[in-house]
Amino acid sequence: MGLFDRFSPAGAARPDSVAASQAPGTICAPLTGSLVQVKDVADPVFSQGMLGPGLGISGEGDVAYAPVSGTVIATTSTSHAIALKADDGAEVLLHVGVDTVALRGRGFKTLVKQGDHVSAGDPLILFDRSLIRERGLDDTVIVTVTNADELGGVSPVEGADVTAGDALLTTAC
Repeated sequence: MGLFDRFSPAGAARPDSVAASQAPGTICAPLTGSLVQVKDVADPVFSQGMLGPGLGISGEGDVAYAPVSGTVIATTSTSHAIALKADDGAEVLLHVGVDTVALRGRGFKTLVKQGDHVSAGDPLILFDRSLIRERGLDDTVIVTVTNADELGGVSPVEGADVTAGDALLTTAC
């Protein structure tokens, strides 16, 4: 039984939300795992900071949770990334894997659509980590703040590991 065999076509089954900080300026970990500095992500668009400062997570599980409370401002047709505008103004990109666009949506399911309001810790993307790995792709989940300069900067948490819902980044808002 594969990951998506557990979900009905109507999407009746949905993972529970995780407890997450609602504090202004806090961007939460979308899954549990080990931190990867964005400069070490195997994609130059991220590692060179073109999409803003952030962190990667080499994680566990097959669900990416909302890193902030806010509005979904964009989704991808391949369901591997979501952009959110946090209620406090941070623009956050959640991106599952490196080069996963090559899967053309296979192994991904987005649980939200553009315009939806979500709370930090709500499930956003289901993904098949084993498929990503089978295809030889990097399954690091990346979170960046695309408007960090407008917010006065972004600070990463200290440490090597995080749990879904823990503080990952903080902004000056």
